[in-house]
Amino acid sequence: MRIFVMFGTQDKRFDRLLNAILNSHFVEENDVYVQLGYTKGNYEKIHGQEYYTEEELNRQIEIADLIITHAGVGAIVAALKLKKRVIVVPRLGKYKEQNNDHQVQIMERYDKLGYIIPCTDLDDLDKIVKESHNFIPKEYKADKQGIIKEIKEFIDRL
Repeated sequence: MRIFVMFGTQDKRFDRLLNAILNSHFVEENDVYVQLGYTKGNYEKIHGQEYYTEEELNRQIEIADLIITHAGVGAIVAALKLKKRVIVVPRLGKYKEQNNDHQVQIMERYDKLGYIIPCTDLDDLDKIVKESHNFIPKEYKADKQGIIKEIKEFIDRL
């Protein structure tokens, strides 16, 4: 199976996800390609690249059997438009991976709509990847206003 992982292009590292991937069992059984962004480390077990052009990124999503991504709306939507199974791992403020926890709300929203597979505990990543074979995502329909409303409500609560 070909797995494509997107860390996003934020100017913050996502070491938790990189370490979970490198320590997983699925990395030894599959071809794993990773768009790393600012995350640095040992990439011996994966095909790591800091950035892809938009065309290259879309091609990686298109040829992947499974997508694992941070909870960036652009990354999630790009994968859903291509009818991919998507595991979403939110960046968290407490680890300084993001300024706040808005990615949790984004993940929860797409999960509630039946589009994605959430991963809130990276210790479960191997199990989630294995179980993802049985997941059939709901067909994606854009709901920009609903998502914008939820993000605004979250920001207002800060």
